[in-house]
Order: sequence, then structure tokens, then C-alpha cells
Amino acid sequence: MPEFIINGVPVNFPFEPYQLQKNYMAKVIECLQNKSNGVLESPTGTGKTLSLLCSSLAWLMYMKAKVVAAYSNRNIPVQFQQSTAHLHLPELSNAKNTKLDPEQALALHEIHRHAKIKIIYSSRTHSQLSQAMQELKNTSYQDVRAIILGSRDQLCIHGEISKQENNTIKTTLCREETKTRRCTFYNRVEHAKDRPDVTAVRVLDIEDLVTVGRKMKACPYYLSKELVEQADVIFMPYNYLLDPKARKSNGLTLQNSVIILDEAHNVEKMCEEIGSVQLRSSEIAVAIEDASTIIKALMDAGGAGAMDEDKPYDFTLDDLVLLKEILLNVEKAVDDIPVPFSQGGITQPGTFVFELLEKANIKFGNVNVILQLLNSLIAYLTTTMSNNFVRRGMGLQALANFLEIVFAGSGSEYSQSVEKCFRVHIELEEAKQPTKANVKRADGWTATKQNVKTPATKSNSKVINFWCFNPGFGMRQLLDSGARSIILTSGTLAPLKPLISELNMPVEVSLENPHIIDRSQVYVKVISHGPDRMELNSSFKNRSNPDYISSLGRTALSLCPIIPGGLLIFFPSYPLLHKCSEDWQATGIWAQINRIKPIFVEPRGKDTFLATMAEYYAKVREPGSRGAIFMAVCRGKVSEGLDFADDNGRAVMITGLPFPPMMDPRVLLKKQYLDANRTRENELITGNDWYSLEASRAVNQAIGRVIRHKDDFGAILLCDSRFQNPRQQSQLSAWIHGHLREAERAAVPNFGTMVGEMVRFFRQMAKFSVPSQVRDVCGVKLEYDPHSNTVKNDPEASSSSSSSSSGMVTIYKRERKESVDARLAEADQISRKKRKIVLVPNKTIKTEPASSGGADSENEPTSTTQQLDQLSLKLEPDLTGDRANVDGERVAPANRVDLLREVKCSLNADDYKTFLQAIAIYSKNHDIQQYIDRICDCFQHKHLFDARMERLTSPAGPSNGIDVV
Repeated sequence: MPEFIINGVPVNFPFEPYQLQKNYMAKVIECLQNKSNGVLESPTGTGKTLSLLCSSLAWLMYMKAKVVAAYSNRNIPVQFQQSTAHLHLPELSNAKNTKLDPEQALALHEIHRHAKIKIIYSSRTHSQLSQAMQELKNTSYQDVRAIILGSRDQLCIHGEISKQENNTIKTTLCREETKTRRCTFYNRVEHAKDRPDVTAVRVLDIEDLVTVGRKMKACPYYLSKELVEQADVIFMPYNYLLDPKARKSNGLTLQNSVIILDEAHNVEKMCEEIGSVQLRSSEIAVAIEDASTIIKALMDAGGAGAMDEDKPYDFTLDDLVLLKEILLNVEKAVDDIPVPFSQGGITQPGTFVFELLEKANIKFGNVNVILQLLNSLIAYLTTTMSNNFVRRGMGLQALANFLEIVFAGSGSEYSQSVEKCFRVHIELEEAKQPTKANVKRADGWTATKQNVKTPATKSNSKVINFWCFNPGFGMRQLLDSGARSIILTSGTLAPLKPLISELNMPVEVSLENPHIIDRSQVYVKVISHGPDRMELNSSFKNRSNPDYISSLGRTALSLCPIIPGGLLIFFPSYPLLHKCSEDWQATGIWAQINRIKPIFVEPRGKDTFLATMAEYYAKVREPGSRGAIFMAVCRGKVSEGLDFADDNGRAVMITGLPFPPMMDPRVLLKKQYLDANRTRENELITGNDWYSLEASRAVNQAIGRVIRHKDDFGAILLCDSRFQNPRQQSQLSAWIHGHLREAERAAVPNFGTMVGEMVRFFRQMAKFSVPSQVRDVCGVKLEYDPHSNTVKNDPEASSSSSSSSSGMVTIYKRERKESVDARLAEADQISRKKRKIVLVPNKTIKTEPASSGGADSENEPTSTTQQLDQLSLKLEPDLTGDRANVDGERVAPANRVDLLREVKCSLNADDYKTFLQAIAIYSKNHDIQQYIDRICDCFQHKHLFDARMERLTSPAGPSNGIDVV
């Protein structure tokens, strides 16, 4: 691969990097060289992940090579020379047991210190991590040692434990099996980790670990932990890195490591979530029942403690009696909190939780002893009690989780931070009614919540929420870990200043990259009104307006014939998505859209979701298909991490601003916290600004699904009048601002004008678009053959999907040599030529550039007085935008029924009624002028319609052609 020198570091890159990629890599290397923190934004599709991996690994390899070269002449003992050359950590660690002279000891110490430097790459989901690892495998750095940390749910191969549906039970059973060494897979880990079958695979993702684990009959979960020490790069989800408990469990040492937080627009919320916890009255009650169950079991066994020949547990009957008393006191303390039913909830300072628990004698001094006892009881219930006892310690586990978060620190400084950064919100607990489906759940809890609180709930049952509102509280632990550098990066970080202020981290390096695509490759428009002139506004008060919902549906109906391939429609919330789905089906709009593009709706379940995505991708690729529509929700599964490159996503409709629920207690308290703590020094944003940014960042993420690489193109349609607000536009990604110039920032005055612009945009793009890259979808690897133009299915392929940047140069085969600007100029010139427009009797309509001689079209009829049901009118050239029709051909409606159906799809109810009345009158009197006068108000471009009809019906007869504007 080509090598480039960036900031003095040789970087191997798969192709000649673009300037913005060089700028990005230079910033990454600057952070690592200077031991500084960075916040770097680069839009989706600019090769961010590839640039991040290549630059960070190039620096790591360069730094290690310099260290080895610097100490290579220090007479290092022979037995360590090979290990030194490769900075192999296990052998270097043994050097301390060898007698060395001071010079040798110093040399090996320095080499060992640099060998321990690791890159920790973190992202939100395992699918995003898998994509990054796939990128790594396609670089020249594929020989570095890389490992991913996953959950037991993903990695456990134990026959019985892996079948457990509840993760807590799975974890507890695993710990007991490994503690007593009854798990044969765990027992083989130490032997397997140095075997060639393991060491030969340098980059081990989830699938590789499971494959190797099954082959070696060794536990993949614990094997991954053992391989962390030898790894150069460790991939893991956010919570594994940000949660202190998870870091300790995985044996992570962050000292001198490079921490990369990709997709970092989620980091603020993740830091708050990790520091927050909840405890319900119902969970306390179940914990008391669990303790009572164990007490009864021990007393029935003779009260001789909890000792079993095979399963010793370190608690006694006295311990259980004491714990039950503590639990009863916790229950009483919670019950005594006055929460008026009409008020719904009360809020206290963060330190209130310490006062509450102290009433049950739970304090900093004894909380660790209580936690140890709780964990012992959970293990006992999980491994000893019958499977029919469905709760199996869930109440005790809930209490243990609550105490671990609340008592995560100690000392006066911690208490002061809790008082400032946390709030305790107590609310009434909603009653849960068991159902047949819920009774079988492994955790013993029902899933269905009732909207109405029961009298019992009104008097006693409550929820204690311990909420963190300062993400800097969680980030501080990373900053204090001794990490060399922390890099936050994403495609949607802007504005950067509020992010940096909220995380309260020192940032010396920052970057806001432009997009890699040419300005002509994206069409951005604010659509403030539908085709029926109804304002599009998804505000809470307007969401139930049937006229708005109908207009939104007709907007989608009008646009879907124009857009080739896939159309993504993002809604602000699930309720609005479901409301639109129901209303569109009831009014027939759904059926009309579905005839053009099949509609897929984002499901909630993981298995259903994967199947639905596979069906959507298959429909888009289907030969002769006009594409498909995927309706999804901002902040949902579709809006992050999924790749809708090329025809999979040619346009995205944003139907509104996804603001958080305004009256949600947590949202209100967050706004209050920001307003109360905002100073000139900390530069925190106001509560209202945060509220607005939450919506804008979700919109930016949804927009990023479409443009996925430098040859991609698509339309971004902001279907809400509030996007006209300059302040709202300023919060969109910086690369979009250029497409919303001052002259264009007002929404289009006429829906038909916008339709014409989109038709021309997709026609221009089709003239010089490159073949679509076919990507891995839901475990089925698909290949594009540039020679045969066919798609091949590889059933043996792995499930990992390739990232978009992998095709930025070599995957896409170009056949033209002209510049993009030249092709655009040519396409624009062609589109502006005069075209003939005709009335024809039931035949294919074809528009052609008007000849300079002005000769009549051979398809032009000799008379315009034929019956209306025998005529088809071509008002605009090729408004469908279908890939098959992009050159200007369209088949006219076959009969009157088809014609009326098309007209009905284009008009609102009142205009369609007027249109039918005009037809009825024309059928009686054959007065064409009266017919035109009646219907001209129904259609867009009235002045053009009048001009065209005047030419067609003038005494001189029809002209040679009608200009298309």
C-alpha cells in the first residue's frame, strides 16, 4: 500500500488520501505525539474510521520501532532479543526475574513500558466495532494484534449457561462454574491462549473468537480477556470502558493508553447513564421475599448455615436475618416518602439518597459488607433454586446494582459532587399486570405497564431515581486514569464547544472537516408545505391533526416516484410513526405509495429488525424494482450504524424535529441543572439550547445514513416548516450549511417547483453515476462483478459488513474521464433544451429535444377534440424519476381508470372532486375551454398550464413544441 509521511510519521493508506483525510490523520497524530486530547468531526462517508485506524496504528508502530532502535545497542541478553525486536510483552515481563546489569535493566524497562501502550477503540454497538475491525483487516496493519471484548451473551459456548435468557442469571451461573472450575471450557483457556490456532489469527472479532473457541474447546469470553495483555488494539463498547465496574471485571489498565471514542455524539448521554440507577418498591419487596425463601430453606435443613458439600457459601442464618431487617427498613424508608398522587413525583438533592439509606443502616462504612452478602445470596439463588423459581435473585440484584452506583466513590469530595451533579427523583410506581406471555419471562417481571396507577400504587409503591446530570462526572474517571490521549470523534459532534464544556475535559486539538463529496452530489431542501398547500409541522399540538398527517403522506406519495432506489423516512417518535401508518392505511395513501415503492417499517425486536432490513435491501436490488421505502425513527436502530449507500438510500425525509419529551421529569431536571450551573467560565449552554441540540444531533445522525462515500449522491428533504428557522439550520451539520445559502434558506414557495428541481437533480446524477457497491447485508456477503455487472451471493461469507470507506477509490469503477463539473454542465445544458409536449391517444409518450427547424413531432395528433378518456396529457418531462425512465420515456395510462387513478394520487380531495365535475360537464357539452377553466386551479404551475392549453386550443392549431421550464 502507498506510504505517506504525516507529521513525520510514515502512514500506510490503501490509496492516495484526500486532503481532508490527511488533515484528519494529522490531527490524530498530533494528539498522540503531544499526549493531548482531541475532538474531531468528519462527516459520514469521508473515510473517518479508516483514517483513524491507519494514523493511530502508524504512530504506534513508528513509536515502538524508535524505542527498539534506541535501545538495540544496550547489550540486551540473547533470550530477550527476539521479544525486544517485536516488543512482545509476556517475555519482556519475565525480564525482571533475570539478573541484569543497570544498563540492560534500564533498556528493558523502557522497552517494556512502551510495549504496554495500547490503543483502546470504543464505539456504541458491537456492529459498529465489527465494521471497524473489518476495516482494520483491509489495511496494511492487519498484522497487529487486535482483540474485541464482548459479553457472555455473545461469546459463551457452554451448553446450559448459553441457553439462559436473562443476562444476570447467565453471569452468576458462569461465575459459579468458573469459581469451582466445573466449566471445562474455562479450564482450557490458559492452555489455548498460546496455541497456533489462536496466535495465528491476528485480528480476532466476535465470530473469530467463537470459531477458535469451539475448535479449541476453550471459553471465548475468558480467552478474549487473556489476550488483552498481548493486544496492540482492544475494541470494546462504551460501557466496558466508561463503567468502572466493567473495567475492573475485564482487567483493563488505562495507564499510558490511547483511548478513542468513536461515534462520540453518544458519549455525553452514556456518561450520564452509567452514573444513574433506579430502584423500585416492587424490587425491594421481591428482595425481601428472596431473603425469606433462603431463611426458610436453611431452617428446614436444620439451621446449620448454608454449607453444602459441593457448594460452600459464605453466609449464615444470622447474616440472613440481619439482611432481612435492613431490607424491611429500606422498604419502610421508601414508603414514608410523601409523594402526592396528583403531583406524580418529587425531586431532592443527590445527597438525599445517603440520608434515605442511612435510615436502614446502609452507610459508606458497611456498604461493601452488605454488597458481598447480596452477591453471595444471588449466587445461591441462581445455582441452587429450581428453574421454576423464576425470579432467582432479581430483587437482590436490583438492590446490589443500586448500592454499587450510589456508593461508587467515597469521601467529602465525592459527596459534594453528588450534591451538585445528581438529583433524586421519587415518583409513583405504575402497576404491572401479569399476562400469560409475561409469566414465562426469566426475570419474573411483567412487561406491560398500565397507564392508570392503582390505589395500592397511589399509597405505597414508588420508584427511586438516582440521576446524573453532569457527563463530566463520568469522564473525570477516564481523565484521571493516566491515559496518554483521549480522542472523541464522530460525524455529528458540532457544535464542539458545548460538548467540550459538558464533558469538562481539556481539549488541545479540534477539527471540523467538510464533506468529501462535490456540492452537486446532494440536493437539500426545506419542504414547508405539502402538495395540498398544508403546512408541514410535526409539533406536539399538530401531530394529531388529520390534515397534517394526510399532507405528509401525500408529500411522500408525490416524491416516491421521482426518487430512484431507496427512500428513508424518519419520524420524531414511534407514536407519530404508528399514527401516520394507521391513518395512511385508513385513507388509502398507504396503498397508493405501496404500489410505487413497497413500505417497510422499523420493528422493535432485534431478530425481526434484521429480517426486515434484509427484505428491504433485497427489494431495492430486485431487477426492475423502483426501490422501496423504510420508515424509521430518529435515535432508533436505523438512524445509527447502518449503511444505506448508493441505491439503498437515495433520499432521506426528515418529518420533524425529535425533541425529547418536554414534560419528562428527567428532561426538565437536565434543563434546570444546566441553567443553575452555567457560568462564564465553564461555558455551559442553557437548558433550552441543550433541548434544541438534542433534536438537531438526532436529525444529523439520520441525515448521515444517505451519503456514504465520495461517489454517492442523494437528496435530503427537511419536511417541517421549523427547519426554515436560521437558528435551527445553524445546528445542522456544517457541511449542509452550504446547501442552504441565504437565497435558498426559505422553503420553496411552490411544491411543483421543488419536484421539478428534484427530477433534474436525479436525471443529472444518473448520467454520470458509478455502479453501486453491493455490501454485506445481515450475514449474506454480496459481491459486485464489474465485468459482468451481476451480483454474486457468497453463502460462506462471514456476517461482518464492510464499511463505506472501503470503496472510496478502488471498488468503484469509473468509465469516464471527464471532470464532474464538465459532466454537470453538459447535463444542465441538455435539461434546459426545449422539449416537445403532446397529447397522444393511448401510446407511449416520448419527449425529445426540439429541432432547430421546428418540425412537428411525428407522434403529434392532428386533432385536439377527441374524447378525454382517449387522451393522455404530458405536462412535465418524466416526473417519475424512475431509473428506467430517467432518459425521458414514460408509458401513458392505458385507460380512463388508470388516468383517474394517477390524477387522484396527485390531488387533494377537494381538487379531485372539482376535476371529476369538470370531466362530467365536458362529457356533455364538449366545451374544452370551459373544461380548462375548471381544472386549471387544481394543478400546480397554473400559468404554464394556461399557456400550454392556449397553444393547443388556439385557432392557429398546436405549436411545434411546448417549452418545459
